[in-house]
Amino acid sequence: MRDSAKPLVVTVLFGGRSAEHDISLRSTRAVVAHLDPKKYDVRLVGISREGEWLDTAESKQLLKDGSVNGPTRGPYLPAETDVVFPVLHGPGGEDGSLQGWLELLDVPCVASGCAGSAIAMDKSVAKHVLRSANVPVLPWIDVRRRDWQANRSELLTQIAEQRGFPCFVKPARLGSSLGISKVDDVESLARALDHAFTFGEFLLVEPAVTCRELEVAVLDGTPEIVSLPGEILAEDWYDFDSKYRNESAELNAPTENLEPRMADALRDFALRAFRVLRLSGMARVDFLLDKKAGRYYLNEVNTIPGFTSISMYPKLMEAAGVPFDQLCDRLIELALAERRFSDCAVDAPPVEDEQEAAQ
Repeated sequence: MRDSAKPLVVTVLFGGRSAEHDISLRSTRAVVAHLDPKKYDVRLVGISREGEWLDTAESKQLLKDGSVNGPTRGPYLPAETDVVFPVLHGPGGEDGSLQGWLELLDVPCVASGCAGSAIAMDKSVAKHVLRSANVPVLPWIDVRRRDWQANRSELLTQIAEQRGFPCFVKPARLGSSLGISKVDDVESLARALDHAFTFGEFLLVEPAVTCRELEVAVLDGTPEIVSLPGEILAEDWYDFDSKYRNESAELNAPTENLEPRMADALRDFALRAFRVLRLSGMARVDFLLDKKAGRYYLNEVNTIPGFTSISMYPKLMEAAGVPFDQLCDRLIELALAERRFSDCAVDAPPVEDEQEAAQ
């Protein structure tokens, strides 16, 4: 039993091997700044780009300037950790692998568990699940690296005929718009496929629609808090540069330029997606609204959304009445409550010994 008079020991995991390493550092700085030191004893555990785990001093250095100079080690948690707050974007952080490890260690973890994280992380798998729940998604083609390497010409023809142009090529298991290319012809399609496969084994190809990009924030609880939709205004589409480099996109959180009926529909589908994907804690649910057809499609679900100063998730939550510091508090409370619920005993029927059964 922990001493309830002492601050909770919150271990913040950040960095990681994914291409979203730098985004994780920016999100972590914001999260740590909003964790009340009177409530929480914050322990930092950074993970280098090579996947090496850092001690306290090196973790602080990594968070400060992104550098790693000292000793590294294997996966660990500081002593007396009460709850883990992962601010790890992309593979190795929100794909279920870390969550599964923490479940084995019986340590509470902010955000979704192993199963929900793994399903939501894979855009194609999530689409299959969402479509079965009658959540509208764009049509897509799955492509595997080994098939691309064996039948480049055949696949190019198939994609061009079935999907047409323009289209988007996306790595199946990555965020922050990394590895995504907008394609207008067969020649650029081949380059886009080669590029996307540098990020993983699977990718998908979707039609490019002239659309508005809308996002809904979901915070778990009884009941869940589902924000009004926010809108991203970008020159073409919300790529990595417009998100994090030139910050040219405008974020309206929430948007005032959306019919109430449409806003309610997006909120309903966001909550349905949150539940059917077996998510917990938080999620940012992204939608595309086709300007020509007036139809909307769920684009993707992010289980550890960005927490930077320009990120949509904390902005939408604040607009919904949950400021950043209270958002961190609630996420930690939810993680601890989820852990308490998992303690429920399950009585299994007795199993006969094999030797006894044979006699």
